[in-house]
Amino acid sequence: MADRASTRAPTSAVDDFGHLLAPGAIRAVFQPIVRLADLQPIGYEGLARFPTPPGLVALPPDVTLAAAGRQGVRGELEVACWAAISEAGTPPAGRLLFVNVAPDALGHPGLLELAGRLPARLVIELTEQDAVQNTAQLRERLRPWIARGALVAVDDAGAGFTSLEYVADLRPDFLKLSRGMVTGADLDPSRQAVLRATVAFAREVGARVVAEGVERPEELQILREAEVDYGQGWLFGRPAEAWPEERATRTAPAPSPPAGRLERELAAATNAREASEAIVEHLARKGLMPSVYLEDGGRLRCQAVRGYWQIYDGMPATAGVIGHTFRTGRPTVVDDVAASLEYLPAIASVHAEVCMPLRLHGRVAGVLNAESPTSPGEAGVAEVERCAGLLAARLEALGGLSEVSPAQRLARTAVRLASLEVAEDIVRETIAAARALAGFESAMLAMPDGHGGYYVRHAEGSFAVALGALEAADLARIAGWVQTGTSSYTAGDAAGRGFDGHEVVREAGANAVIVLPLVAAGERHGLLLVADRANHRIDTEKAELLELLAGQAAGSLRMAAAVTELRERAARDPLTGLGHHATFYAEVAAARAAAPEGRRCVVLITDVDGFKAINDARGHAAGDDVLRTVAGVLPAGAPAHGRAYRIGGDEFAMLFECASDADAWSVGWDLQAQARAQLGTTLSIGLAVASPDESDEQLVARADAALYEVKRRGRDGVLLAAQPTTSA
Repeated sequence: MADRASTRAPTSAVDDFGHLLAPGAIRAVFQPIVRLADLQPIGYEGLARFPTPPGLVALPPDVTLAAAGRQGVRGELEVACWAAISEAGTPPAGRLLFVNVAPDALGHPGLLELAGRLPARLVIELTEQDAVQNTAQLRERLRPWIARGALVAVDDAGAGFTSLEYVADLRPDFLKLSRGMVTGADLDPSRQAVLRATVAFAREVGARVVAEGVERPEELQILREAEVDYGQGWLFGRPAEAWPEERATRTAPAPSPPAGRLERELAAATNAREASEAIVEHLARKGLMPSVYLEDGGRLRCQAVRGYWQIYDGMPATAGVIGHTFRTGRPTVVDDVAASLEYLPAIASVHAEVCMPLRLHGRVAGVLNAESPTSPGEAGVAEVERCAGLLAARLEALGGLSEVSPAQRLARTAVRLASLEVAEDIVRETIAAARALAGFESAMLAMPDGHGGYYVRHAEGSFAVALGALEAADLARIAGWVQTGTSSYTAGDAAGRGFDGHEVVREAGANAVIVLPLVAAGERHGLLLVADRANHRIDTEKAELLELLAGQAAGSLRMAAAVTELRERAARDPLTGLGHHATFYAEVAAARAAAPEGRRCVVLITDVDGFKAINDARGHAAGDDVLRTVAGVLPAGAPAHGRAYRIGGDEFAMLFECASDADAWSVGWDLQAQARAQLGTTLSIGLAVASPDESDEQLVARADAALYEVKRRGRDGVLLAAQPTTSA
C-alpha cells in the first residue's frame, strides 16, 4: 500500500499504533491502472495514508507496517487499511480494485469479516518484500477469496524475495513489476532484456503484467515494445480520492503492431490449427485469453487456446457465447459476463468476452473468442475483429479444416451411438458409419430373430434390395464366417474362392465384402455387412476400425434393449404382467384419439366378487392365482387392439373400441361368462362409451360409477353407464 508520494526520511521508530487503529484515522486514496495499448483505466490500486503522530515525521506505509509487525499488530493495521479502502465502495464501469496485503497477514479473521464490504472484482496484491516460506499455506488462505471471485497479484516483483519458482507455483493473475525495473528502462538495454524475459515468463504462467512507477513517455514506449499489458504511475495519474479520472494524455499514442508480423506468421501456417495458433499467440500478447473454435462434425472444436489450463470442447451451437455467435453469425461483446445469461462459466477471473464469427466462403465456419479479466475497450474489440478477418481469409486460402481422419470419424460415431436409446436409430447410425469408414457403397445390419437365427433389420446403398432380401438360411451361413474371428473380408482376389454361402452376395454384384459380428458381454446382438462393386483389398487398419465400430454398436444395442426392457417392466404390474394404474391413465387419451371414424373408445372397469373371502379362506397365494387368471381372461376376451390393466388390488380395467353400445354390452357379458367358467367366482363390470364432450377423467369416473352400481345391486353383473348430459 506504499507509494512514493508519502515517502519521507524517518526520524524515529513508531512505537504506539493505537491512534492508527482508531476509526477514520487512516485515509484511502486510489491510483489508476491503465491498459498500455489505449491508456484506458482497467482498475485502481487502493493506497493507505497514515496520519502523522505529533512530534514525528511522516513515515512511508511500508515502514509503518514493518514496525507494526515487530510489535505484533501488523495484522490489525492491515485490516484497518482495508476497512478504510472499503469505504470508497465499488469502482465504476466494472473496474478492478487492487489492495495490498502481506502473505502472513492474509489469514487474519478481520480481513474475511470485511469480505462483504469489498467489491467482488477485487485483486489481492501479495507484497513480496517478505519471504514466503509456505506456498501451500498461502494458497489455502487465498481459497475463500478466490471462491468469491477475487484475483491474485504478486506485487513488487524483482524488489524483494520473489522467486520464479514462487510465482510459477502460485500462478497469479497479475505480476506487478517493481518501480526499480521500470524507472529509466529506456536508457538501459540490459533492463529492457529483463523486461522482455519477465513478460515471456508471465505469459507462460498465465499472468498479466502491470508495470509500476511509470513516469515518462519514454518508459511507456519501452514497456509497450516489451508487450507489457498494464501500467501504473504518475504518467497516468497520481493517487487521489475515489475515483480519480484517467489522465488524458496524448504524449504517447498506442503503437501500431509490428509491420506484417502477424501476417507473416499466418502466411507461414500450413493448416487450420497453425493459423489458429498464430492468432491466439498474437491476442495473448495483448493480454487476452483467446481461443479459436471451428465447426467439425456438427460440434465446435477448439483449434487453439492461450491463457487456460483446461477448456470446453465439442460444444453444440447452443452452448454459451461461442455457440450464440456461431449460431447467429453476429459479433458478441459482453462487457460484464456476470450479467450475461449466455456466458458459460469457466474461471472466476473472466469479466468480459468478445466473440467474432469466422466466415468461410459465405458461411459461418467457427468463431474467434477472447476473454479478459478487464474490459478490452474499443481498441481491444477492434483488434479481435481484425484478427477474425485475417484468420478467416487464411483459412479460406488453406481450404478450411484438414480432412477428417478415419479414427476421428469413428470417435464421433462412438459419441453419437452412446447418446442413442432407440434400436432403429442405432442401426441406421451404424450402417452410415460403416459405409463411410470402409468407403463402400452398401451396408446391411441383421439382428437376432429370437429363435437362434437372424433377420435383416436395415440395408442401405445400391445393394439395399439384394441385401434386404437375404433369408434366414443365407444370414446363418454369413454369420458362420465370423464364428471364430472378429471380422471376415475379401482379399482382393476376384478369382479366389469364397466361404460357404458367398454366392448370394457375389451374384448381387459385390466384389468386396466385410462382415463383422456385433458382440457385447459375450452375446451376439447382430451382424454387420458392408459391400462394394469394386474389388478392394482391405488393410488391417480399416478392419480394426470397423471392428471397433461393431463393438460400439453392439454395446449400444445391448443398452437400448436393457432400457426398453426396464421401461416395459416399469409400465407393467409385476404379478400379472398387465399395464398398471399409471399406464392405464396415461393411455386413455391415446386410445380415444386412435379410435377411427365411426367407432368410439370404451372404458371397462371390473373387480373380482368376494376376493377378500378367497384370500381369507384359501390364502394369498390362491388369491394371486385368481388375479393371474383374470389377467389371462381380459386380453383373451378383448376385441382387436384392446388392452387390459390391473389398476389396484383386485380391480382391473380395459380399453377397446366399439361401433355401438350393443357391442360394448356384448364384450362385457362375454367376459362375465368366461370369468364364471374359469375363476370359480364372478366379476362386477362397469362400462362407459366415450363422449366427445367429456374429459378423460370424466369418462373413467362414469365407468367406475357403473361398477359400483353393479356391486350395490348385488354384484355379478354388467352395467353400461348412460351418456353424460350436456348443460344448455
